[in-house]
Amino acid sequence: MEFKERHFSIDPGKGKKMDGCPYSTFEDGRDVKDFIIPPKGYSFKGFRFDPDASNQIYDGKLIAEYEKDTFNDILKSNLWKVLLVLGIIAIITVVVILAVNVFSGPNKPTKTPKPVSVVTDTAKETKTQPTQIVATTDSTKTAISDTIKAETQNDAVIVDLNAKKDTVKEEPQPAADDPNVLFKQDFWTLIHQRTIMMDPYDKLYKDNKNKVEGEEFDYLKLTILKDFSSFKVWSGKLHKIPVAELESINTIKDLKNKLYEIE
Repeated sequence: MEFKERHFSIDPGKGKKMDGCPYSTFEDGRDVKDFIIPPKGYSFKGFRFDPDASNQIYDGKLIAEYEKDTFNDILKSNLWKVLLVLGIIAIITVVVILAVNVFSGPNKPTKTPKPVSVVTDTAKETKTQPTQIVATTDSTKTAISDTIKAETQNDAVIVDLNAKKDTVKEEPQPAADDPNVLFKQDFWTLIHQRTIMMDPYDKLYKDNKNKVEGEEFDYLKLTILKDFSSFKVWSGKLHKIPVAELESINTIKDLKNKLYEIE
């Protein structure tokens, strides 16, 4: 007996079938069930065979059938989504709690209630004692007077010290980033190093032109950089000053006096 392979067309019914879904060679459609896409809220149940004798190409038609999902089915199929949402909610809750604790600041100290004084009957019964009169001798008066004078002198000394503290004012210190301060530092560095090249002085002048003022800047402009021949004479005298002695010079007046002594 010759075996003939049967072919069945696929009808997705209320659902859909994937592109490229082939025909089935089984009457129960077991080989094409993975190509069926059920409608939302339904699950694929199986195929119903329809002989469809009018079709000359296929030996019949397989119509997909579905059943509505129950709540448990929906929950199982979306369990990972539920767990993901719960995890996100838990993380947000922890972050909010931490943020509230951080920005709420330290708890205010609880005020300790003041102790309540209890008045007993014995206090009411206390009788006023008669005032004792003590005779004051001359020696007692002298001791009291000396004590008052000593206390008065101590108070006067304390007041005087406080007054001196108030009158002493700290002189404002120049800012470390003040252009005048930085210029003076660079200027005296060149002097103390006995720099005899003209370029460093010229660069220092150009970098601070229209920014600083003072004796050092005027001396640099009008004396050191007056002209090249004057600079040669000036730098020659500077080079003759011993390094140890030159490092102790920090004013233009002392520098001029020292250069004047050198022939």
